[in-house]
Amino acid sequence: MDEKIIIFTKALADPTRLKILNRLKRECCVGELWEKLSLPQNLVSHHLRVLKEAELITSEKRGMRVVYRLNDKSILKNVKNLEKYLT
Repeated sequence: MDEKIIIFTKALADPTRLKILNRLKRECCVGELWEKLSLPQNLVSHHLRVLKEAELITSEKRGMRVVYRLNDKSILKNVKNLEKYLT
């Protein structure tokens, strides 16, 4: 099995990470995410790291803040790769 498919599906297998992806329909920083999700900042940061390693999100430093957003192109590519694998 392709390693990228494994990383992609593992990243999606966690309910908290799915909630984070849903919130990232609109870009936001880690502080906004932990407030909205009522989770400790270090836990949100961990999930963001997993999502970033799976290339599901990107980040951009803006002054003192890091802003996260969905990586639409990578998400579509991973879905297509998963579809190819399953068919």
